[in-house]
Order: sequence, then C-alpha cells, then structure tokens
Amino acid sequence: MTPPTLGSPPGSTPTPAPTHAPRPATPADIPELIRLRAVALASLGVDPGPADSPWRETADGWFRERITARTDLRCLVVGGAPGEPLLATGMAWVTYHLPSPRWTDGRRGYLDGIVTDETARGRGHGRRIVDGLVSWLNDSGIHYIQLHASADGEPVYTAAGFTQARYPAMDLITGTDPDAGTGSGTAGDTTS
Repeated sequence: MTPPTLGSPPGSTPTPAPTHAPRPATPADIPELIRLRAVALASLGVDPGPADSPWRETADGWFRERITARTDLRCLVVGGAPGEPLLATGMAWVTYHLPSPRWTDGRRGYLDGIVTDETARGRGHGRRIVDGLVSWLNDSGIHYIQLHASADGEPVYTAAGFTQARYPAMDLITGTDPDAGTGSGTAGDTTS
C-alpha cells in the first residue's frame, strides 16, 4: 500500500498534490485566455468592457489561429485541465529582424500577455510561465528575448534575468483614435 500523503486518511488512495507546471494552451482554454486578457487590461488601467465587447470575439479567433496553426508561437497556461479555470498565462513568439554579426539569423523572441489572475498572484505562476517560455525559445535556438514590462511584472522579469533594453521602445499610432472603443483609453495607450 502506498503511504498516505499529507492530508490523506490512512488506508486511502493518496490524492496527488496539484502541480502548477505550465502546459501548452489548447482551444478549450480560449475562453479563459480571453478572461485573463481582460484581467491584464484592467490591471493596466484599461476598461475591458462587458463580456460581449467586440474585441473578445476578435480575440477568440486570434488565440485560435495562434495556438492551433502557428509553429513560431508558444502559449503556456497554469491551472486546471483544458477548459477549466486558469491561474496564469503567457505567450512567446519568434520575431524576425535583419541579421547582424551577433544574431546571424535575425530571429528574436518576444514575451507577451503574461498575466496571473488577481487571486493567484504571489505564488510564482508568472515566473514559471516566463521560465517555460524562455526555455522554449532557447530550445528553438533563440537567445535574444525581449518584452515590455508593466510595473507589476518588472520584478518577475528582473528575477528571471531580464535587464533594461539598450535602446528605448517607441510607439507610433496612426489612423485610429486611441480613445475610441471603450471610451476609457488614454492617448498613447497601446494595450487597447
């Protein structure tokens, strides 16, 4: 008989402790990926709007195409089985740049959409997502990885070895009103 685990009655089948190892996202996770995207937007001060906001339908197709048809992208999640509530998620994809002496094939990795549900923060889920994505990029031969950090995320990325970029990021938004949509955006807001 297997010895009981902590919290298991003697003579019972042990209940394995939940593991919070990241796993690849599946199409069944898309509703939760969209929910976590709304959590990320709200934490950045952007009102994600109601559950029937048009961006959510677009996000469904966006996630579906990327997690089912793209080999240059990885989406990891922490939480339940596919279709069950998620605690955290994050994505990495390959970006393509001009070759250089140091980065001869021009490929870089980019981390994005890393978010932990508010009730699950402070438990290392974000760091496990970051480590899993960095590992996937490294295994793909990509060793130059970039991201944009929120104030809340910066300590996680710093602990994972990220440093301030050599060149500052700059944005140019053309052809759209950044305050259109939810009515709560701010000029220069690139998250909406």
